[in-house]
Amino acid sequence: MELRHLRYFITVAQQQSFTKAAEKLFTAQPSLSQQIKDLEQEVGVNLFDRSSRKVKLTDEGRAFQIYAEKALENAKLAVAAARQVAQQKNNQIHIGFLNVAEIKVMPQILAQLKKTMPDLKIHLHSLTCMEQIQRLKNAELDLCITRFHLDHPDFDNIHLLTEQIYLLAAQHLHPTDRILKLQELKNQNIIMCEQNASPVFYEKLDQLLNIDQLEHEQLLWVTNVLQHINLTNMGMGFSFAPEYLLRFLNDHVKIIQTDQVLPKLGLYATFNKNSQNPALKIITQALKNTINI
Repeated sequence: MELRHLRYFITVAQQQSFTKAAEKLFTAQPSLSQQIKDLEQEVGVNLFDRSSRKVKLTDEGRAFQIYAEKALENAKLAVAAARQVAQQKNNQIHIGFLNVAEIKVMPQILAQLKKTMPDLKIHLHSLTCMEQIQRLKNAELDLCITRFHLDHPDFDNIHLLTEQIYLLAAQHLHPTDRILKLQELKNQNIIMCEQNASPVFYEKLDQLLNIDQLEHEQLLWVTNVLQHINLTNMGMGFSFAPEYLLRFLNDHVKIIQTDQVLPKLGLYATFNKNSQNPALKIITQALKNTINI
């Protein structure tokens, strides 16, 4: 039995379909079916009930699933532990960050690192929130700076700052100082960040606007900060933006008061609490000192 057999088993159990599982695993469906049959033969029981349209776990399959998931998780932890030791030996640290961190957080902590450990190799990775979290769990990053507060027993979070979200638009789109009812945005073009690019930001706006109820034609989707700034400055629509973006807007773009209180966004530094990387200890202490000033 190999780890790939367990991955295949878990995916089929989740998808309840050999066809969908094969697509997710980027493998051929007949090959996947044979791998599962080989696994069942080795275990000595049927793990799946194939009698209905949906593939379902048998009682034996459900019992097997508990330990298969633990085995895969332990395999990931083993790889992560080995990578952490390798990085410590090589005197290096990998940091993931968002644009806001590059502006408001990174200058202070990088200066502290270079002063304390001048020979340290610092690798900076500009990634989305989800990309950072995944790489942190895989020990490809020592520290990530995202909008997520990661609730996991192996990780700690430092709350760095909180930013207000503002509604913005070019002067010609809202020429008066009248308070805008958010309901009025149903008749306007809205510049919207894609969910995968910034899930926390998207979720907060979705709670406010019920995005699925908006007309598809009125939404201008962006995947990065530069697109967001450019479309806003061009007057292509109304947009919601965190506080740090205000400095990049043209003079003709203004903050619009709304009839509802707009939400705020947090920023968190997240790291493995069991890491022995000395550079990580320095950087987390610098972050704590920064927020206490």
